[in-house]
Parts: sequence; C-alpha cells; structure tokens
Amino acid sequence: MRRSDDDGQSAVDFFISYSPSDIRWAEWIAWQLELAGHRTLLQAWDFVPGTNFIDFMDRGVSECLAVVAVLSTSYMRSNWARMEWQAALRSSPERPADRLITVRVEDFPITGLLATITFLDLVGVDDPAVARRQLLTRIGDAVNGRAKPRAQPRYPHSDPAFDDFDDGEGVPVGLAAAHPRLRNRPHVAYPPREPAGAADPTAVRLLHVSGLGLGPGGDAPRSRLTYRELLGEFEMALSDGPRVDVLLIGGDLTAAGGIRDFDEALHFVIGLRRLLHLPPHRVALVPGPDDLTMAASRAYFNSCEADEVEPDPPYWEKWRHYHRFFDNLYDGVDGVSFTERQPWSLFEMADLRIVVAGLNSTMADSHLGRREGGTLGRSQGLWFARALRDYPGPEWFRVGLVGGGPLPDEERALVETDLLLEGPLPGRAQLLTARTTDGWTYEQEPLIIRVPGGEWDTTHLRP
Repeated sequence: MRRSDDDGQSAVDFFISYSPSDIRWAEWIAWQLELAGHRTLLQAWDFVPGTNFIDFMDRGVSECLAVVAVLSTSYMRSNWARMEWQAALRSSPERPADRLITVRVEDFPITGLLATITFLDLVGVDDPAVARRQLLTRIGDAVNGRAKPRAQPRYPHSDPAFDDFDDGEGVPVGLAAAHPRLRNRPHVAYPPREPAGAADPTAVRLLHVSGLGLGPGGDAPRSRLTYRELLGEFEMALSDGPRVDVLLIGGDLTAAGGIRDFDEALHFVIGLRRLLHLPPHRVALVPGPDDLTMAASRAYFNSCEADEVEPDPPYWEKWRHYHRFFDNLYDGVDGVSFTERQPWSLFEMADLRIVVAGLNSTMADSHLGRREGGTLGRSQGLWFARALRDYPGPEWFRVGLVGGGPLPDEERALVETDLLLEGPLPGRAQLLTARTTDGWTYEQEPLIIRVPGGEWDTTHLRP
C-alpha cells in the first residue's frame, strides 16, 4: 500500500506526531512501520538542520496517508502536538479515524476531541511481538477502512482441536521489507516503559557539558564537529561509564546564536538525551554569550533609533533563536519556561529531589559589548531567592547553573547571599551547589558532591 510520487519516489505514508519526551516510543513505532514497508516522517530522523519546522510539520500532516499520534500527558500539553493532530482532524472531519491514528503509551484519561477516536492502547503491553502485531493491525484497519480479520473465522460449533487454519499472528501490513534508510540505523528497542531513575536517591550522577560551539556561525571559520560527529564522540566517552541521571548544559552551546546553529544544537541535545536515556525534565540548560543572536540585537537597537526611543534592557531580541530552540526542546514539559518577562529558568526534578536554578548571566550583553563573566542582575537574583524557598535543604539538592566565565565578585555575593548557592566548576561554565550548612559537602578535586547517606558524582566534559 506504499504510494509513489509522480517522479517514482516513495511518498510519506505516516507522519509520527509526538512529544520530545516520547521519542523512544516514536522511533519504535516508526521503525516497525518501515520494517513493514511503509515510509514514515519523523522529526528525529527527517528534520535536518536548516529545515523550516513549520513547513516540515505542514508537509508531513498534509501529504501523509495518516498521522500517528503518540498519546501521553506530555503530548496533551504540547502546543506543537495540538497543531498536528488538529490539522489531521480538520482534513477528514467525516472520518477522523482514517487520518488520525492514536496510540496511548501512558496511563491517563483522554478527554476532548481525541476521546472520540478509538486508540491503540500499549499501556501494560510488555511483549514487543504483541505490541508490534497490535500496532500493524491497527494501522492496517485504519488504512483499509475496516477491521476484517486476516484469518478465516472459526466455525462457531466446531471443535478448535480439529480446525486447520492460519491464525494470522505476525502477519505484517505493507511490503514486509525494511526501508533502505533503516539499514544504517541501530536497532530500536521496544520501550514498554521509561528508563528507571536513580535506584538510590542519595547517589545521582550529573553530567555537565559546556562550550560546544555547534553550528556554522561565528566571526571566523573554525573546524568544528557536526552534531552527529559530536554525538559519536560522546557515545564513545560515555560507553563504559556509569549511568547519568541529570544533564546540565552550561552555555555556549552554539557558535554564534544563528538559526542554523540552534538547529544543530536542538538535534544534539535531543540526541544526547536519547543516548543517556533521560526524560526531557532531566535536562537543564542556560544561555552563554555565544548563544546570543547579535544580528537581532543590532536590528532591535536600529529600530529603537528609528523610533527615537531608548532600547529596553535586557534587550529580549538577542535571545530570539535561543527562545525558539528552548520552546522546541521543552515542548510539553510542565513548569519549564524562558520568557520575555522572565528570561531565566527553574528546572524541578521532583523524582530526584533536585532543583536547578538556570541563571542567565547574559542579561547585560548585546552587540555593543559583553561583560567579562556576565551579569545576573538584582531582579533575577531576588526571583530565584523567592522561588528556592519552596525547595529547602537538605530535603532538596539545589543546583545553580551559569553560562560564561566566572561571575564577578558582586554577582557571586548576590548568588551566595540570596540563593544560598556556592562553588564554581572549572571551565567556561559554572556549577553552583548547595551550601555545606544544609548537610552537603562540596569538593573541587575530584568533583564529588557528598550528601547524607550517599554521594553525587559530577562529570564535566568539554570538546
């Protein structure tokens, strides 16, 4: 049932709509469909740097036979996901189930318009063969418009022991031939549930990376790794290491804050998170000076000059592409934001009893100049001081993440006084940890944070 375009190339059969937190499910579903001979469109596989995301989404939804929606609580909260499934429904209002195939992967009540569509329920299905058979059967029924069984029904009065028929189990839908693009991909394992968190809540490993400089931007051409090459380096470095529970990215993720730079960065962060088997809320990041879009800063200042008004600090336009990247990365994750009103982030990891203060040290920076080490500003410090009162030690481990160089003395005093955080990491970024008075101790060499009853091992990697 695979289709072809006019030029003979295979067209898209299924567009996989999912929240970033469900990437393992989305990849498994796409893999099974392509093994059965179908062509899928998946953001993680097909959204390459330089692609317009809106155009990608529109093309995927409009050109495919059907949209396969991976239903979870994160999916229901995702703005992008809502646009995708609603577009599928609008394209076939009389027979919505023909254009929108829903697969529930998390136990939660489905409400609203999605509740009117019969979904495939993989919650509690631990056997990959059973899950695959159910998926392909549901796909086949939706495409064919009916649920006729593939095997002859048994005569009601007959003795099953004397029946001679094929029960049809394992019969795939489609061509039953792997799509060529799967040949160079590692096998995608069936994900019946999310990877387990830390077995011991007092022993958690934090992986801290900074200064990666992804993308083609920058003032002068430099030899850089692509995001795929960089992921390969990380995979080798981490292959024999212990489990990582939290990923901290301390700024300067891009070369120069360009739109293509952040496309590379988005693929890298999602790829590294998948490599570490981390859900989206276990990733915290902050901007560094190289993550600012200086062309947008200049344009904003020029616009202010034309209108004869003073530029308004902290010059929000300089984070234009960082903001887009941030929203895409955390789409569907509750409580994580980076907005014009509050250009900083708080990351709560309740399952580990960790909270990360994502401190933005680029508040005063613009195309006119950068302050060495950056600056936070009093309003940001006071905001975090109030917010962190809800996470008292030693019940919570409070982490402050800062991009750029070491903070100036007055900024460090602000952090230590108002946020009750201290202790820089070496390198271009800082990791500020909770005060020792809360029962935690901090050691510079090696970078180990010891807590009552266990320890927090911190690893810092740089290219």
